Amino acid sequence: MLNAIRILSLPVLAALACGASAQTVGFATLQPGTLLNAQASVIAKVVQDHSKLQVRVIGYGGDTGIIDAVNSGTADFLLLDIGEPAEAQRGENVWRGNAKPNLRVALTLYGFQMAFWVRKDSPVQSIADLKGKHVPSEWVQQTSVITHLNALLAAGGVTMNDVQKVPTVNVIRASEDFKSGKIDLFFFAVGAPKVQEIAAAVGGLRVLPMEVLPDSEARMKRIRPEYYFSTVNPAPHIAGIDKPTKVQTIDFIIGVGTHVKDEVVREFIKAVHTNKKALVEGHPNFNAYDPSHSGKLQPRLAYHPAAEKYWKETGLR
Repeated sequence: MLNAIRILSLPVLAALACGASAQTVGFATLQPGTLLNAQASVIAKVVQDHSKLQVRVIGYGGDTGIIDAVNSGTADFLLLDIGEPAEAQRGENVWRGNAKPNLRVALTLYGFQMAFWVRKDSPVQSIADLKGKHVPSEWVQQTSVITHLNALLAAGGVTMNDVQKVPTVNVIRASEDFKSGKIDLFFFAVGAPKVQEIAAAVGGLRVLPMEVLPDSEARMKRIRPEYYFSTVNPAPHIAGIDKPTKVQTIDFIIGVGTHVKDEVVREFIKAVHTNKKALVEGHPNFNAYDPSHSGKLQPRLAYHPAAEKYWKETGLR
């Protein structure tokens, strides 16, 4: 298991100091600089402000550490896209022979948007132009990116056999490799602070168009059925997008371990579900969250029984 980087926000530290009787839960996500870490911190504050729970955000170098932590009970909740936890729980794809049976869904948030980014002055204008270019590979700490990347390449009619592979560890390391010129593109979440940082460092970024082929979305779905395209509109916190642009999307969930008590699951998801305004105040991407879709059926990963009960009681299932 990867070593965790433990990130405790000031509200968490204050709460721990004055609320020793409150239950503390571990919320596993990616390391600082990623969109997931920024949003997990917002969710943690909202849950603490609107429940009796205290939330400790724990950053990991990749999906493997996050999933292992929740499956083993080292952490209680997680923030990831639906694809990797679903396949881990079922022992599919890269998790074959290494299933993580204790994972469940607690709440579905919204479509998590991802993209390929190149330098603003790069000659690469489409995914098809990546043939022969230096592209990050292997992703030893963050294996979920392998599937994301393969699906995006497929959308443009390219495979990893068409590019020059450059081994990397995770999205943070790959973005630094891009900045130093080792690779010709990097893959990251739309709206992540790291993307803004890299844009400033290299003189600007440009997102690669993804829906050039008439069957681009179908090509992605053949890699993982949960993928779809959604539109990103230009915004001050999003680098490299100057017009409405379609990007790779997959549902973003709060997952939970089967070991977590029903009342804790209920408190956590109720605080999130009923406080969209506070979420949006913490990060603009939560504008995409539609509370009425919180109990959306996920075909390859079941809900925790307490969450299933809550969504049925609220009429969302």
